[in-house]
Amino acid sequence: MQDLSYEFAQPRFESAGLRFGVQVFTFENVYGLDERRCSFREQGAEAWLECEGLTWAGGQETAEGGVTVRIASDDRATTFEIRAWARKTIRCVKLFLEGVTDGEIVNLRETEGLPIGADGVLLRYPDGWRGLYTPLVVLRTAAAGFLYFRSRDSRVREKRFAFLRTGDGLKVELIFEESATGMGRSVAVPVWEVGTADSLEEILERQTDVVERDYGLIRWEERRDVPDWVRGISLVAAIHCQHWTGYVFNGYAKVLRTIEWLAERIEPERLLVYLPGWEGRYYWQYGDYRPDPRMGGEEGFERLAAGASARGVRLMPMFGINVVNQGLENFEQWGPPAEVSSASGMRGGTTVDWDSSRHHDHGWATTLNPGAPTWQNRLVEQIGALIERYGFHGVFLDISATWANDPRYDVHQGVLDLVARIRKDRPDVLVAGEGWYDAIGRATPLMQAGHRNDAMHWHDEPYAPLFDRYNRGFGHLCLGDPGRGSTGVHELGYQPEWRVPVRRGLIPTVTIVEDTLEAAPRKVEQIIDDAKEYASRFLSRRAGS
Repeated sequence: MQDLSYEFAQPRFESAGLRFGVQVFTFENVYGLDERRCSFREQGAEAWLECEGLTWAGGQETAEGGVTVRIASDDRATTFEIRAWARKTIRCVKLFLEGVTDGEIVNLRETEGLPIGADGVLLRYPDGWRGLYTPLVVLRTAAAGFLYFRSRDSRVREKRFAFLRTGDGLKVELIFEESATGMGRSVAVPVWEVGTADSLEEILERQTDVVERDYGLIRWEERRDVPDWVRGISLVAAIHCQHWTGYVFNGYAKVLRTIEWLAERIEPERLLVYLPGWEGRYYWQYGDYRPDPRMGGEEGFERLAAGASARGVRLMPMFGINVVNQGLENFEQWGPPAEVSSASGMRGGTTVDWDSSRHHDHGWATTLNPGAPTWQNRLVEQIGALIERYGFHGVFLDISATWANDPRYDVHQGVLDLVARIRKDRPDVLVAGEGWYDAIGRATPLMQAGHRNDAMHWHDEPYAPLFDRYNRGFGHLCLGDPGRGSTGVHELGYQPEWRVPVRRGLIPTVTIVEDTLEAAPRKVEQIIDDAKEYASRFLSRRAGS
């Protein structure tokens, strides 16, 4: 986390025991408030700040613009309603609080407690994998119990929470960035709320109620995008096909033999088979989906799909919602118009160390916006044609929780629209995704868990109802196989975790590479036993009923 190399001269104000200030950011500079043109008044539980001038260069220069803040307090919380205007387009507005009681962050899904170190902590919303799954940060303090900071926004827009250690406690920065599709010279910042709670569960329950209302979340039992057969699934089998390098773990005939093995040990209607790398070289083929000749071609995939269906097993091939290979035919016609952009107009590809060359500089891929018409049309048409031909019942959208503040197309709305188009006139098709934050849970009812390079983490933590009241999860693509911990097509290589906890929101998952059944049949059967336990505990209906 980087910072200025000097102290920006600007006024601070106090209300309800909080010392605060405001900064305004355009694409050109950062502005503080002109103290000479500020007025502040309090009346009962409310206060008002009005400022009719801004400063820049750390307070050395003045500029046109202004800020108003309305503060309201009760015995548990204080809210800030901020409006700002300037002569240039406003990108974001910062509310900063000083002298905040020290504590550790306790509402992250990847760790039980995160202390604020010397370098500070920066968290962003939305984040589908680590960090903030909802625009809320909770501190557990020694002196004041639980202290929380949250944004009350009914739209998916970026929030940044920065915590910096200072001499008298913490400085907390609450930053709202306007949607790039709607930026202008004035902005109304969604309400910031700072308050206390008796427990972590108390504030997370209140947050659950808020996001359900604001994002239109529908409870799992009532979701119409959950086909009836999905409610009987208790085991997801990730059967890996072809690695980025072309290494084949399982061709289509072997996938079918694996399905037969599993279907002898669990009711076939309980089984959802997830197929990463089914279309050929994993990720390399993204943007042009078809059965791969090296793994059995169209006829082989047709036999696989028909064989699984005859046994009552559902298939869920994997598709990339935003990453494509720039070398595909006619890419110039549908790719560049859809390339995702940052708010400032920066574009770029995405990559990992695909070939163990120990660099991330693979230039063949780029990232597209799922809301862009040229790309959305292409993807919907490809998926629709494949469903019609092969009759599979599940579609997995890779990296669907990725979000960017693109000035041309709203990414979150784009995902919602794309999913709706895939399911149009196909009520029996499940669309699942990767990663989760509160509002993306509306797009896909089922999603992969998250991970760090050293461990898996689960979307039902730290507070299960915020997730499993509306969604279900399963083990991430990089869950290790029970034989040797191989992650199959995933770039991570090996992962020691191979088992998913048996909880309502997490469907047991088994990773299968080329030799898993031969190397570790007992461990696979342990996971199958988990699936049977899951069905007994959490599924009130018989499979297929």
